[in-house]
Amino acid sequence: MENEHKIAVASPKTQPGDNRLQLSPISVNEDYLEKWNERSTDFVCLTRNGELVRETLYRIGGINSPKPESDEYFMLLKYTEAYYPDNITKDKKQKPHLKGEWCIIDKHGNEKVQFKQFDHPYLVKDSVIYSMNGKYYNIETGELYCDSSTTMQCEDYLFLSNAYDRDKDRRGVMRIHKRTDQALQIYSCDRICNHPPSNF
Repeated sequence: MENEHKIAVASPKTQPGDNRLQLSPISVNEDYLEKWNERSTDFVCLTRNGELVRETLYRIGGINSPKPESDEYFMLLKYTEAYYPDNITKDKKQKPHLKGEWCIIDKHGNEKVQFKQFDHPYLVKDSVIYSMNGKYYNIETGELYCDSSTTMQCEDYLFLSNAYDRDKDRRGVMRIHKRTDQALQIYSCDRICNHPPSNF
């Protein structure tokens, strides 16, 4: 390899002429895996038209079921080279490892949001919204909508109970369009009780 830190991958198993974004199983150089103390063999990479989108190792992880050929956004575990600090191990041979962190990727293969190790984000299906630790965010803008433990959703909207916002004008129920970042409406508790909207 020209650069010892460069990930060595075999040719992805996709067919030229297929312009859809795909997840392709790959073979990683065994010497590379040994150097980074990695035993996993189920890595994938993003490909289009039989070519790598980037030389980045991903894994699907858990009960995740990404469909990059059809989903607007999906999540993968992204693996990068890292070293354990001394409080984990002082053995220099054991320090190198591949660190897995969740990453939200759009249908074009762009990495939109990368999380820290041990973060557990949740992608709201068919939407531009994700949540983590009870907080709901816009993938494209990074806007924090609110912290909510009570939610409902339908085909087009996500409803979030926002009872304790520091900004009292934002308290109530948020109605957020799942596929745009410009359709946020707030229904105050007073309004809901006394004047329930017909299209709520």
